[in-house]
Amino acid sequence: MSRHLKTLRESGLVEEDRDGFDSRVRIYRLRNKPMADLKAWLEETEALWAQQLSAFRAHLQKTKK
Repeated sequence: MSRHLKTLRESGLVEEDRDGFDSRVRIYRLRNKPMADLKAWLEETEALWAQQLSAFRAHLQKTKK
């Protein structure tokens, strides 16, 4: 788990705070801007793949006839 959190922190998707009382306790929070950017990228990628798969399906149906 700590490796995944470290990767997310290094990528800028989360931020880490340490508890002032117990240095072993770490609190992770999602960062809004990077997560919004990731969501937009995922939506664009999903749209691209949907378009590509639709064109591929149309091609297969066309060559099937």
